[in-house]
Amino acid sequence: MSSFKFGFITCAIALTLLACSSGKTGNDITGNGNTANIAQNTQPPDTVEIGRKLYKQTCAACHKESGKGGKMVFEDKTINPDDLTSDKIKHLSDQKIFEYITDGVPDEGMPSFKGRLKEPEIREIVKFIRAELQK
Repeated sequence: MSSFKFGFITCAIALTLLACSSGKTGNDITGNGNTANIAQNTQPPDTVEIGRKLYKQTCAACHKESGKGGKMVFEDKTINPDDLTSDKIKHLSDQKIFEYITDGVPDEGMPSFKGRLKEPEIREIVKFIRAELQK
């Protein structure tokens, strides 16, 4: 066998052994031996876009795009929509905010969106409030 072929085969075997014994895969993006599947961990750049759009369509008229709320007249009635960025709302559970959107708060002028929004849409709004308005 020529020395070139012998060297090539030896190099190929050494590289194979090195790759197999290192515990790393081609998807190791951490550099510390922890494998991470790049395709599975890639998220779209804006994960709250659906919630943002729904919020603007259904909530921003009263709570404002900033989420700050404040006194306003709605259907000839003065209401004071909550400031969604306040500590009061930040301390509510996601489920409680979901319930307020779903069932409304009639005494305070908050309408029910039960018949207007589907459950997944309301969850997207809650996600948007948490991620964007309360950050």
